[in-house]
Amino acid sequence: MRIIAGDAKGRRLFSPKGENLRPTSDKVKEALFNILAFRIVSASFLDLYAGCGSVGIEAISRGAKNVVFVEKNKTNILLLKKNLSLFPDYHAVHVFEGTVLHFLKKNKDTFDIIFIDPPYAEGNEEILQTLGCYDNISPGGLVIIEHFHKKNLPDTAGVLSLLKRYRYGGTTLTFYVKN
Repeated sequence: MRIIAGDAKGRRLFSPKGENLRPTSDKVKEALFNILAFRIVSASFLDLYAGCGSVGIEAISRGAKNVVFVEKNKTNILLLKKNLSLFPDYHAVHVFEGTVLHFLKKNKDTFDIIFIDPPYAEGNEEILQTLGCYDNISPGGLVIIEHFHKKNLPDTAGVLSLLKRYRYGGTTLTFYVKN
């Protein structure tokens, strides 16, 4: 796993071991950030189910003004912090240790881009509905969910409307925009 572009292009990240872990592939990550293009520069970025942090760290490398990582697994948190230690000069990061739902209920900040990569077995609809009801998204902000391509997500969820779906093999990125 590596950083694809930006200030830290080419830098290798520590990646998780084990068959139950499914970090975002470099191919999907590259496609995601090509779609986001210049929207990432100076954006506030929320990485839900952050794992080892590769997506949020890519956002840092490409110029996000601040990144919040949310992760509940202790092993993943240690790996995430190890990866963040590669960026000692970047101070606009925060790691929230707990569940996504707890973070969303507690958080008062808004984000320009929210990336969600839950375990494929978890209910994406619940997180999507929660985001659609809370005020965590800036006006015109994006919510992107990475999910199994056969999983159908709704066209709307509260203030969120489907923007577009992109499929990469067995993975789909579904984009929503806040109305």
